[in-house]
Amino acid sequence: MNITERSKRKDRKRKSIKILLGIIIVVSSICFINFIPTFHLKTSGMSKLEGNWVNVYYETEKGAAEDVFQYADTETEEIAEKLGFNEKENVNIYIYDQQSTMQRKKYGLIGPLLGLDWYIGDNIGTNVILTSPANPGKVHDYDNNKYAVLHEIVHAYISVRNPDIHLWLTEGMALYLSNGEPFYKEYLEEMRIPSYKDTCTGNPIRFSNCGGYTFANTYIEYLDMTYGWNKVLELMETEDYEKVLGKSGREIYEEWVLFLEEYYQ
Repeated sequence: MNITERSKRKDRKRKSIKILLGIIIVVSSICFINFIPTFHLKTSGMSKLEGNWVNVYYETEKGAAEDVFQYADTETEEIAEKLGFNEKENVNIYIYDQQSTMQRKKYGLIGPLLGLDWYIGDNIGTNVILTSPANPGKVHDYDNNKYAVLHEIVHAYISVRNPDIHLWLTEGMALYLSNGEPFYKEYLEEMRIPSYKDTCTGNPIRFSNCGGYTFANTYIEYLDMTYGWNKVLELMETEDYEKVLGKSGREIYEEWVLFLEEYYQ
C-alpha cells in the first residue's frame, strides 16, 4: 500500500469517526431535550397540602386535590403500618391538571405520544405522580383517579425498603394492599395464567398485557396465606426466595398456580 492510499484510508476513517460522533451527539441531545420535563416534578405555581403521612402538591384543581389529600392521608397510615413503618416517610404526591403533563413527568416530551390512555399515575421512588380526578382522561373517571393514589402510595413506601424491587412483587403488593379489583374464578376460564417468564418481566407493558393487574394480587394473597405476612415483608425487602421461603422463585410460582386452580373453584 502506497502513501497516497494509506492517507486516503486514514481520511475515510476520520470521516467515519466524525459522523459517528455527530450521530451520538444528536441522539444524546434529543434524549436530553425529551427528558427535560422529568427533571422537576413541581410545575410553576403549585400549592402544597401537608399531612400526617403524605404531602400533596397540586396545580389549579384545588377541590379535587383536597379530596385526594384527605383520602390519601387517612388511608396511608394503615398501609404504612402494614409495611412496617411507624412514622411518616418523605412521600410526596404531585397532582397535575392534565394527563399529558403527568405522562411527560415520567417519560418526557414523548409521553403523551405513546397512546397510553389508561396511564393516569405512577411513582418515581417516594414521589407519586397523578392525573387530577377533575380531568381523568378518556378511559377513567373521577373515582378511578382518586383511588389510584393509594396504589401508587404503596409503591412509594415499598421503594423505601427496596428501591429496585421486582415489578411483579411491587405491583402485587400495591394491588393487594390498596383493595384493587377482586379476583373471580371466571377469570381462569377467560384468561391465561401468566407464565413464570411473564412474572419475571420488568416491562410494564408486558406486565399489563399478560394479565398482571388481574393476577399479581393473588400471588401476594397466596404468600400471605401460606407463609405469613412477616415472610412477605422479608421477601419484599430481600427478594431472596431460597433464604426467606426455602424454595426457588419457580417453585413458589408453581405452588401459586396450583393455589389458583384449587382455591378459586
